Amino acid sequence: MRRNDPKELVDLGLGFVGFFAVAFVIITAVCELTGQPALTWALVSLVLVIVFIALLQARRRIQASRLRAEEARAGQDS
Repeated sequence: MRRNDPKELVDLGLGFVGFFAVAFVIITAVCELTGQPALTWALVSLVLVIVFIALLQARRRIQASRLRAEEARAGQDS
């Protein structure tokens, strides 16, 4: 894999953001169940989930553009 591969960077971001999103959702649930204030935790969880979804969309776009490029190259070779 190339070092400057955009898909690799997006995958790294997905792992990082996904880990913290799960952690913050768990923290939010624990705060809600114990009666502690959880608004800040919930808002941070929401932001992390939105960033995670945006990264998934970016990964999907990268894969689609690579597939189109491969199909174009295959069409030129034929």
